[in-house]
Amino acid sequence: MEKNEVSVLGVSEVRWKGQGEIRSGDYTVYYSGGERAERDVAIVVHKSVVRSVVKKIVRNDRIIALKLKAEPVDILIIQVYMPTSEYEDDEVEKVYDTIEEILQEDGRGDTNSIILGDWNSIVGDEPYQNIVGSHGLGRRNHRGQMLIDFCERNGLIVTNTWFKKPKRRIYTWKAPGDWRRHQLDYILVKHRFRNSVKDVKTLPGANIDSDHNLLVAKFRTRLKKIIGFRKRRPRWDLEKLYAQGQTVQETLEEKLGAI
Repeated sequence: MEKNEVSVLGVSEVRWKGQGEIRSGDYTVYYSGGERAERDVAIVVHKSVVRSVVKKIVRNDRIIALKLKAEPVDILIIQVYMPTSEYEDDEVEKVYDTIEEILQEDGRGDTNSIILGDWNSIVGDEPYQNIVGSHGLGRRNHRGQMLIDFCERNGLIVTNTWFKKPKRRIYTWKAPGDWRRHQLDYILVKHRFRNSVKDVKTLPGANIDSDHNLLVAKFRTRLKKIIGFRKRRPRWDLEKLYAQGQTVQETLEEKLGAI
């Protein structure tokens, strides 16, 4: 992250049990896992971003989200790890339903929602309305159409299909033995904020010890630092206190004089 100047990183297949957060140097890892270390997701953020985090949303071992205070609008970042082809479509739909619940609860109004992760689907290189551009990779499959349908329902675009790049900057996964390459990882953003996305590409040279390539997007935005609420000390009106003191003194003198 430091070498490639990445401020926020979504990770799939973390394989950590339970849920929590860990600090490591200048970075904080927010993670969400299950009872067994099988899937699990995480979002890693630089210390410059941590101070803007206002909410952590943990649902299960496939979805985690952070809400950031930013200008001109807040940002909702959701990391997703979709089921592979070994699972039935019903399992995939459950994940989409959970994402939509988060969008409805925390992505309402002017919030800029960014959804990233391993979608285990292929949207392909054939444009589709204003959702998929002409710079994808491969032929669209059934799961890819499910992803497009999800984007259409929620006003999202698949950002890494809109930037013309050489193929080595497009594919995100290679099969064992490197005999085939696919685009399975995507970064989605609301259509109304598409102009905030300045570039999206993979970094195949980044050594992340994975069969997936690092997929990086550049966004233009400003984060707001959250300052903790501090109770103000009471301010004393000294003149009023002095006047009250004088009154008390005069009353005591009168009563004592009458004894």
